[in-house]
Amino acid sequence: MNLEPLKESVYRQPVVGVILRAILKGRPDHAKDMAASIAYFSFFSLFPLLLGVIAGASFFFDSDEIRNRLHDVLVAALPGSSGFVRENVDALTRLRGAAGVASVAGLLWSARKMFGAVSRGINDALGLQSARSVFLSPLRYLLMALTVSGLLFFAMAIPTILEFTNQFDLGLLLNSLLGFAGGHLTSYLFVFTILSLLYRFVPFEKPSWKDVVPGALFAALLLELGKTGFVFYIDHVADLEAVYGSLSSIIVLLLWLYFAARVLLLGSELMAVRRQRRLVTGTGGTPN
Repeated sequence: MNLEPLKESVYRQPVVGVILRAILKGRPDHAKDMAASIAYFSFFSLFPLLLGVIAGASFFFDSDEIRNRLHDVLVAALPGSSGFVRENVDALTRLRGAAGVASVAGLLWSARKMFGAVSRGINDALGLQSARSVFLSPLRYLLMALTVSGLLFFAMAIPTILEFTNQFDLGLLLNSLLGFAGGHLTSYLFVFTILSLLYRFVPFEKPSWKDVVPGALFAALLLELGKTGFVFYIDHVADLEAVYGSLSSIIVLLLWLYFAARVLLLGSELMAVRRQRRLVTGTGGTPN
């Protein structure tokens, strides 16, 4: 039975065809290996980054506020790791000491390798080669760390912003909408913003927002849906503690980082397929 006509028909679909092409494109791009690399470097860079954020936040919040607000943000971003995250946030809050600008910068510098792995993965998915000096790359990664830290600061400040707006008579409906946004949409918007910035500014050749936004929307939605499935898998399917014992919390975090990295790269592949499809269709051909 010849399935080629059906295959070509599916490929021509504006949404399903692009997603399917993006998934298949990840195979020759070694997306699995690259995602594992991103998860590895993210795991070892995550806590220096958080320590830098905590040190910077100590200029504005007291220890209890930092602990509670950062925990809330991270539990939403790292499902299945609430206990592990709380223990480490508590430890990092105690260890932060007297924070200076130099110490914050040093901690963020040590977290740059995570963003180096992300940069390699996104550019490989887009088929781009660096034309910049290798000495500038660490500075780019440091800038990414500063940007993500700024977004974490903003996410931590959202409760304060909502409390401030509640002091004004904005109307019951508006205050309800703000409360809903703070509780349900913050996580999605936070992830979407980070992905949009990564997809826009990490590639060596800056893509258009026309390519960036669909990829970021799709990846952010997949991550949000994946959180529910991941928590269900950890709670009801996988008995990781029986296999890994006291290391199960670390394994859960690594599994989620790997899944998040696969989704990040899938969004990049989606951008690449959309760009290729537009270029080929613009010449009057049919995309392969």
